[in-house]
Amino acid sequence: MPASSRSIAAAAVVIFLAPAPAPDPCTLLTKAQVETVLPHNDGGMVVHSGGSLIAGVDAYQCSYSNDQADVFTVVLNVAVDDQHFDKIRPHFDADDVTKVPVGDGAWLRGDPNDLKLTAVKGRTVLDLELLATDAKAKGPELVALARAAIARL
Repeated sequence: MPASSRSIAAAAVVIFLAPAPAPDPCTLLTKAQVETVLPHNDGGMVVHSGGSLIAGVDAYQCSYSNDQADVFTVVLNVAVDDQHFDKIRPHFDADDVTKVPVGDGAWLRGDPNDLKLTAVKGRTVLDLELLATDAKAKGPELVALARAAIARL
Protein backbone atom coordinates (compact mmCIF):
# COMPACT_ATOMS: atom_id res chain seq x y z
CA MET A 1 0.00 0.00 0.00
CA PRO A 2 1.47 3.40 -0.93
CA ALA A 3 2.29 5.79 1.93
CA SER A 4 -0.46 8.23 0.89
CA SER A 5 -3.08 5.46 1.04
CA ARG A 6 -1.86 4.40 4.49
CA SER A 7 -2.08 8.02 5.68
CA ILE A 8 -5.64 8.35 4.39
CA ALA A 9 -6.62 5.02 5.99
CA ALA A 10 -5.04 6.03 9.31
CA ALA A 11 -6.83 9.40 9.24
CA ALA A 12 -10.14 7.65 8.55
CA VAL A 13 -9.61 5.35 11.53
CA VAL A 14 -8.79 8.29 13.80
CA ILE A 15 -11.89 10.18 12.65
CA PHE A 16 -14.05 7.10 13.12
CA LEU A 17 -12.71 6.45 16.63
CA ALA A 18 -12.84 10.09 17.78
CA PRO A 19 -15.51 10.61 20.44
CA ALA A 20 -18.60 12.54 19.47
CA PRO A 21 -18.64 16.10 20.75
CA ALA A 22 -20.41 16.53 24.08
CA PRO A 23 -23.95 17.81 23.66
CA ASP A 24 -24.72 21.28 25.02
CA PRO A 25 -28.15 20.96 26.67
CA CYS A 26 -28.60 24.75 26.55
CA THR A 27 -28.67 24.68 22.74
CA LEU A 28 -31.52 22.17 22.43
CA LEU A 29 -34.12 24.91 22.92
CA THR A 30 -34.13 28.59 22.07
CA LYS A 31 -34.71 31.27 24.68
CA ALA A 32 -38.06 31.99 23.00
CA GLN A 33 -39.07 28.33 23.27
CA VAL A 34 -38.19 28.26 26.97
CA GLU A 35 -40.23 31.48 27.42
CA THR A 36 -43.37 29.39 26.73
CA VAL A 37 -42.96 27.72 30.13
CA LEU A 38 -40.64 30.12 31.95
CA PRO A 39 -41.25 33.79 31.10
CA HIS A 40 -38.37 36.24 31.53
CA ASN A 41 -35.80 33.44 31.84
CA ASP A 42 -32.07 34.06 32.08
CA GLY A 43 -31.17 32.14 28.89
CA GLY A 44 -29.90 29.09 30.73
CA MET A 45 -26.56 27.90 32.02
CA VAL A 46 -24.79 24.54 31.72
CA VAL A 47 -24.47 23.21 35.25
CA HIS A 48 -23.17 19.73 34.42
CA SER A 49 -21.40 18.28 31.39
CA GLY A 50 -19.82 14.85 31.34
CA GLY A 51 -19.51 11.85 33.59
CA SER A 52 -22.14 10.64 36.00
CA LEU A 53 -22.40 8.30 38.95
CA ILE A 54 -23.19 5.48 36.52
CA ALA A 55 -20.22 4.19 34.55
CA GLY A 56 -20.93 4.25 30.81
CA VAL A 57 -23.48 7.07 31.14
CA ASP A 58 -22.71 10.76 30.63
CA ALA A 59 -24.99 13.48 32.00
CA TYR A 60 -25.58 17.02 30.76
CA GLN A 61 -27.76 19.66 32.44
CA CYS A 62 -28.90 23.15 31.58
CA SER A 63 -30.81 25.19 34.16
CA TYR A 64 -32.93 28.27 33.51
CA SER A 65 -34.43 30.58 36.11
CA ASN A 66 -36.35 33.83 36.28
CA ASP A 67 -36.87 36.67 38.74
CA GLN A 68 -39.79 34.78 40.34
CA ALA A 69 -37.39 31.99 41.43
CA ASP A 70 -39.06 29.58 38.99
CA VAL A 71 -36.73 26.98 37.47
CA PHE A 72 -36.71 24.93 34.27
CA THR A 73 -34.11 22.20 33.74
CA VAL A 74 -33.06 20.19 30.70
CA VAL A 75 -31.12 17.01 31.50
CA LEU A 76 -29.64 14.50 29.08
CA ASN A 77 -28.36 11.10 30.17
CA VAL A 78 -26.50 9.39 27.34
CA ALA A 79 -25.53 5.71 27.54
CA VAL A 80 -22.54 4.42 25.60
CA ASP A 81 -24.26 1.15 24.67
CA ASP A 82 -27.46 -0.85 25.15
CA GLN A 83 -26.19 -2.58 28.30
CA HIS A 84 -25.61 0.78 30.00
CA PHE A 85 -28.88 2.16 28.64
CA ASP A 86 -30.69 -0.59 30.54
CA LYS A 87 -29.47 1.11 33.74
CA ILE A 88 -31.17 4.42 32.83
CA ARG A 89 -34.17 3.17 30.84
CA PRO A 90 -37.26 4.92 32.27
CA HIS A 91 -40.02 2.80 33.82
CA PHE A 92 -43.28 4.39 34.92
CA ASP A 93 -46.18 2.37 36.30
CA ALA A 94 -47.98 5.02 38.35
CA ASP A 95 -51.56 5.99 37.64
CA ASP A 96 -50.65 9.68 37.57
CA VAL A 97 -48.30 9.31 34.58
CA THR A 98 -49.46 10.19 31.07
CA LYS A 99 -47.72 8.60 28.09
CA VAL A 100 -47.14 11.22 25.37
CA PRO A 101 -46.04 10.80 21.73
CA VAL A 102 -42.46 12.12 21.80
CA GLY A 103 -39.33 10.36 20.51
CA ASP A 104 -39.17 6.62 21.20
CA GLY A 105 -41.45 7.05 24.22
CA ALA A 106 -42.25 9.78 26.73
CA TRP A 107 -44.07 10.23 30.03
CA LEU A 108 -45.55 13.35 31.65
CA ARG A 109 -46.12 13.54 35.38
CA GLY A 110 -46.02 15.88 38.30
CA ASP A 111 -47.64 17.98 40.95
CA PRO A 112 -49.34 21.35 40.55
CA ASN A 113 -46.01 23.22 40.94
CA ASP A 114 -43.56 20.58 39.65
CA LEU A 115 -44.11 19.17 36.16
CA LYS A 116 -41.74 16.59 34.65
CA LEU A 117 -41.44 15.01 31.23
CA THR A 118 -39.09 12.13 30.44
CA ALA A 119 -38.49 11.16 26.81
CA VAL A 120 -36.23 8.61 25.12
CA LYS A 121 -34.45 8.77 21.78
CA GLY A 122 -32.09 5.92 21.07
CA ARG A 123 -29.83 5.54 24.12
CA THR A 124 -30.51 9.09 25.34
CA VAL A 125 -32.95 9.98 28.11
CA LEU A 126 -34.19 13.57 28.11
CA ASP A 127 -35.69 14.97 31.31
CA LEU A 128 -37.47 18.31 31.40
CA GLU A 129 -38.64 19.72 34.73
CA LEU A 130 -40.57 22.91 35.44
CA LEU A 131 -40.70 24.13 39.03
CA ALA A 132 -43.15 27.05 38.98
CA THR A 133 -46.53 28.11 40.29
CA ASP A 134 -49.19 26.26 38.29
CA ALA A 135 -46.53 24.30 36.38
CA LYS A 136 -48.97 21.45 35.73
CA ALA A 137 -51.02 23.77 33.50
CA LYS A 138 -48.04 23.95 31.12
CA GLY A 139 -48.27 20.28 30.05
CA PRO A 140 -48.91 20.96 26.34
CA GLU A 141 -46.04 23.45 26.22
CA LEU A 142 -43.68 21.00 27.92
CA VAL A 143 -44.62 18.31 25.38
CA ALA A 144 -43.88 20.77 22.53
CA LEU A 145 -40.49 21.58 24.09
CA ALA A 146 -39.67 17.88 24.42
CA ARG A 147 -40.50 17.33 20.74
CA ALA A 148 -38.27 20.24 19.74
CA ALA A 149 -35.39 19.06 21.92
CA ILE A 150 -35.64 15.43 20.77
CA ALA A 151 -35.61 16.62 17.15
CA ARG A 152 -32.23 18.30 17.76
CA LEU A 153 -30.59 15.19 19.23
